[in-house]
Amino acid sequence: SVHTLWVEMAKAAAVVAIVLLGTHYWDNKHQTAESSTLQSIYAPAGQRTEIMLADGTKVWLNSRSTLTFPEKFKDNNRKVKLDGEGYFVVAKNKERPFIVETSKCNVKVLGTEFNVLAYAEDSVWETSLLKGAVEIQLSDPSAGVLKLEPNTMASLKGTRLVKGRIKESDYFLWREGLLCFNDISVRDMIEKLKLYYGVDIVVNNTSIFKNRYTGKFRTKDGVEHVLKVLRLNNRFTYTKDDENNVITIN
Repeated sequence: SVHTLWVEMAKAAAVVAIVLLGTHYWDNKHQTAESSTLQSIYAPAGQRTEIMLADGTKVWLNSRSTLTFPEKFKDNNRKVKLDGEGYFVVAKNKERPFIVETSKCNVKVLGTEFNVLAYAEDSVWETSLLKGAVEIQLSDPSAGVLKLEPNTMASLKGTRLVKGRIKESDYFLWREGLLCFNDISVRDMIEKLKLYYGVDIVVNNTSIFKNRYTGKFRTKDGVEHVLKVLRLNNRFTYTKDDENNVITIN
């Protein structure tokens, strides 16, 4: 009968609705579970932060750096992503390598202490090994790997990794909130200040570029404190446009 037909159609529609609702619910639940597994920590300009990962690995993040990592490591490796600068003391686990992915190279370790400088916006890429051993892999797998020993570092020059000795151990004091410069050109020093403090610095008085500087600063004292000290031995004046976050050196 027509009545029976409508009843059967209504039942079928209800079953389809339940299936669709169940699928939608499962998808939402699945997506939520997936999205909640990754976390990101960001160290704001002029600051640093410390993180303890689920496996016991300790990470220090420098100014304007982001670390993305899972809430819990799964499978047979421990993988994190870094944009910026991080100092890692990796918990040893020979069965599960620890991998730091960056925009230019990946660093693979089993248990060690090392520093990675890898701001996506900056052309400089470096890894310095303090203890243990690491392997560095370019984004092109056919390029092979570069192995580092303690007190050595690797720098990316174009598409090539160059190996050398660590010259200044004081550099790594950024973990304690110190900016350390050793016989650095003022040009390079200003580039570092721009990177760490997230401020645009326009230099009209380019005569200061030929000078060099050695000194230590507390990161929390801010970029203007650094410029005021730098000004003691370098003749220049500066103005700061807070609205546009620009410092102009004249």
